[in-house]
This record gives sequence, structure tokens and C-alpha cells, in this order.
Amino acid sequence: MPYTFKPTFFLTVFCLILFGVFLSLGIWQVNRAEEKEQQQHEIKKRTEQPPVSLNQTPSPDALPYTKATATGKYRESEQFLLDNIIQSGKPGFYVITPFEIAGTDDVILVNRGWIAQKRPRLDLPEAVIDLSNQTLHGTLAKPRSKPVILGNIDSPVSDTPPLWYYMDTKHFEKTVGYNILPLVLRLASSSSTNANTPLDSSLIKQWPQFEAKTGMHIGYAIQWFVFALFVLIAFFGTSVKKNKTGSEHD
Repeated sequence: MPYTFKPTFFLTVFCLILFGVFLSLGIWQVNRAEEKEQQQHEIKKRTEQPPVSLNQTPSPDALPYTKATATGKYRESEQFLLDNIIQSGKPGFYVITPFEIAGTDDVILVNRGWIAQKRPRLDLPEAVIDLSNQTLHGTLAKPRSKPVILGNIDSPVSDTPPLWYYMDTKHFEKTVGYNILPLVLRLASSSSTNANTPLDSSLIKQWPQFEAKTGMHIGYAIQWFVFALFVLIAFFGTSVKKNKTGSEHD
């Protein structure tokens, strides 16, 4: 035969490791795409369900992306502004207000919406609260996590309260002296049929939507699989040697 397959030990080990890594990364991206698609389906199913009443549903049964209503009243003194929120390219704040749920011992943080930042920046805007008994309509969500850019900031509360750099529910509970539900209620937009007051309707309520981005994960998976294929091609290309025929003295 004119060619012989003669891989070296070190080349074989190196290529096997590299092939295994690329193949594993590709499979992981495929699994991530499936997980995201399943999550998207679950979220869609929750949003299509009738709203649950937080006055009747035990808090452990409430899930993110579930539509919900709550009857009760706001607690004015503990309201704060959540910093670094961009809306349509403009800087501003989320207005976060605790809400006592009538007939229960529960308190939930309500994201009433977005309000624009003033100039100068530390001239904080005022978000007036309707303190009467009312029914809120919205969607449950996980509290907004600490932005990566604030990694060096240990305290969520700024030097100019009621401005908070990021959401920290444990710090909030420690500050106010009572427990809150683990989820936040994002108020429905003022254009929908709800019982929100005119004060709340003045705040912008354009909430970020969940995007599965399955196409992105499939694209990454194809990339890793192609890399794995290149490793195989390179391995066989460098391991196949052409046989020498005859001798130097022929």
C-alpha cells in the first residue's frame, strides 16, 4: 500500500482531548437550546393563564411570569428608586414600592414602572403614591439581579436615599424589619384593562421580554461541531504517511 496510518501517541491524545472538548461544547449548546425552548413554552403557558389572586394564593405557589392581582395598600415610607435603568436609550429609575396584601401578612415589592432621570442626576424625581386601598394588576417576576458593572459596590443603598444601586431583598428586609415575598409584581401597562391609579399610569411600564435565543445556541453548537470535525481531519491528515519505495542506491 502506498500510504500507512501511523499516528503518534502524543498527537492521538491531544486530538482526542480536543475533539472531546469541542464535541461536548456542541452537545451542551444543543441542550441549552432545548432548555430555552422548553422554558419559552412554559412561560407562554403561564402568561396565557387567568391571573391568580395574591390575596388567596399562598406565596410558594406563585411563579415568575404568572399574571397576578393583589388588593391592599402601599407603604409609602419604604419606597425607593432603582438606579441604572435604560428605557428607549434614556437613563432613569424603576419605582419600587412595598405593598401590603389585604387579608394576609404578606408584603410584596411592586415595580410601578420607569421614571426618567433629571438633570442634575442627583435631583431625584418624585413618584407620588396613592395610599388608598386598591387592586393592582401585573405580572410576577424575579427581583432584578445586581449588574456586573457594580461588582465593587457592596451596599445596594446609595449615599442619597431613596436611591438604590441594585436590588437586594435581604438587605431590604433587614432595613425595614419585615419579610417580603420572593417575587416582584410588575404592574401592567396603563393601556391594559386594570385598576391601576392615574399616579401609576404616569410611569412607563415597558418590561423586558424573555427571549429564548435558540438560534444563537444552535449556531454555537454548529461552530463547535465544525471545530471537532476539523480536529478529525487534521488528525487523519497528519497521521497518514506515504510509504517510501526502493532505496537511495537504486
